[in-house]
Amino acid sequence: MTDIASIVSIPSALQSATSSINRSLKKLDQNAHVVATSQSVMSKDTIQALLDSRQQLLYTKAAAKIMTAADEVMQSAIDIRA
Repeated sequence: MTDIASIVSIPSALQSATSSINRSLKKLDQNAHVVATSQSVMSKDTIQALLDSRQQLLYTKAAAKIMTAADEVMQSAIDIRA
């Protein structure tokens, strides 16, 4: 990938990562509601909500890594051009 192509893809990567984090936060809110209103810790819905919460954490960490990588590419491109 050329320097210019790397720079052009950064906004798209950042937008995707931000959207992913926002989706994860929305899902976490839904999962928290399920757990908070649950009648039993061992119910299928509660267990699913807890598992999904863990998955949302992993999605958020992955999105943060995308943001870090995009930032590093941008810094590298700026250094090369300077």
